[in-house]
Amino acid sequence: MDKQEVRRQMLARRRLVTAEEQRTASAKICERLQKRLAGYPDGAVLSYLAYGREVDLTPLHEWLWQSGRRLAVPRTYDLAPGEMRAALFRKGDELTKVALGVYEPLASPEVDPLEIGVVLAPGVAFDANLNRLGHGKGYYDRFLPQLSAGARVIGIAYQWQVLPALPVARFDRPMDELVTD
Repeated sequence: MDKQEVRRQMLARRRLVTAEEQRTASAKICERLQKRLAGYPDGAVLSYLAYGREVDLTPLHEWLWQSGRRLAVPRTYDLAPGEMRAALFRKGDELTKVALGVYEPLASPEVDPLEIGVVLAPGVAFDANLNRLGHGKGYYDRFLPQLSAGARVIGIAYQWQVLPALPVARFDRPMDELVTD
């Protein structure tokens, strides 16, 4: 199958995830991420705000704020197609729904990609070799090369999103780790 067909099938499957399945899996993933992130060096964490039935990392965000870690989320508003920046995300920030259907903190300052120690990357599918298939717009493909050499990129997925293999292009960057439920 090509990327478009895999993407179509996996997004159709994700639409079937119930609110309870999302909540249960997200809680397990957040618990696993807490343990991992506690051992990682300081530096901002770039997470994301769940869209639709993606794994929801809200409990992890609460933990990051309580532990004093800087948290950032993607910002795409008013940027060129496929371009993404990291926006500081503080508890209580006002969020605005943007054209892609995701929420972003538009009034927050940007975080320099070189200050990010860990990226938590959602995906449509992943494979056993830690390759990631996103929505096909290239946001993470363009952003990840801006990180420092020591930054870790962790894919976040439901276990059913992990396939034996994915079609891979030369510009695709594999994840350093994958955390599932």
